[in-house]
Amino acid sequence: MAKKRYRPITIPEKVNVTLSDSKLKVQGPLGTLEMVVSNKVEVEIKEHKVFVKNRDTSKESAAHQGTTRSLISNLINGVTKGYEKTLIIEGTGYRAQMSGKGLQLFLGYAKPLTINLPKEITCELKVVKSAEKGDLTYITLKGISKQLVGDVAAHIKKARIPDPYKHKGVRYSDEVLRKKVGKRAVVQA
Repeated sequence: MAKKRYRPITIPEKVNVTLSDSKLKVQGPLGTLEMVVSNKVEVEIKEHKVFVKNRDTSKESAAHQGTTRSLISNLINGVTKGYEKTLIIEGTGYRAQMSGKGLQLFLGYAKPLTINLPKEITCELKVVKSAEKGDLTYITLKGISKQLVGDVAAHIKKARIPDPYKHKGVRYSDEVLRKKVGKRAVVQA
């Protein structure tokens, strides 16, 4: 059987990666992230590269190897570049504003929803006025943890999922919505 080759992760200059017991710590210009490494894989750090190898030949170990490699790569990208997600609020009277407690969403409910943002996440709001769609509010979430940014964005989106007929609600900026046609009058010839 041929020797298995592993694709290494290159560590950038300003990033420091350390491994103690089963905790991997990544420090970079934007902050520090850490994760617990699975006992199904073996992590080696040498010559400014991180190698993630299987402990045995089982399918489970192979799955953990790929996932762990991807997670470590995301940690390194997070502390160097960071992650951001943009959501769009569309609909008449729908808007968002920052408050002392977090992000307040006015989405057609009797009371505004308040979403508490973790201190690791920064939020920017921008309102764009357009003739055909009304006011669009852009919410940009930024942070170093890909998982945390995605979780907060999903939580905000879940507050009002877009309506398939009018597209009113909260959606991701890169999300493509298919518009359904409502009831039509039957044309008789």
